[in-house]
Amino acid sequence: MKNWLLILGFIIVLAGCGTTEKNEAKKGEPVMGDGNKQEQKKDDPERNNGGGIVAGAIEPKLSILEQKAGSALLRYELKNQTEQVKIFEFTSGKKFDYIVKNKEGKKVYQYSEDHMFTQALSKITLKQGETYTQDIMVKNLPAGTYTIEIWLTATNEDNDYRQKQTFEIK
Repeated sequence: MKNWLLILGFIIVLAGCGTTEKNEAKKGEPVMGDGNKQEQKKDDPERNNGGGIVAGAIEPKLSILEQKAGSALLRYELKNQTEQVKIFEFTSGKKFDYIVKNKEGKKVYQYSEDHMFTQALSKITLKQGETYTQDIMVKNLPAGTYTIEIWLTATNEDNDYRQKQTFEIK
């Protein structure tokens, strides 16, 4: 009877191996639409901007994917351009934060003030050449010009990889 339970347990473990879900974005497609999911992926050759690994640098990037009536979709990326695996450690579910300011420089929204986060230790591991991607949907703002400032909230980093981008809500 013990042998049958052991064999059954082994089969269940093997059945669970290799059943992960891949959800990679291609060429500017949003990873998701509501700004609540992150993804780690290796850059494919189509997305490579002609650069190889730059020793010693984590490359942050903030870009506008789409601007339309009442909303804007932005993408924050951290690309590991180092020759080592990079591990970012967090004391909560908050991996990043951002502030949206109007053209007068007044804060109109901050992500962390509107969300609650789990109080659990977590980490993001980026291998050489991998990119952490976070899409951000900014909506429910009146028409105008805004600036978003986003940063990583890792506790084991001196650099928060802060980026700014101006965008327009039509």
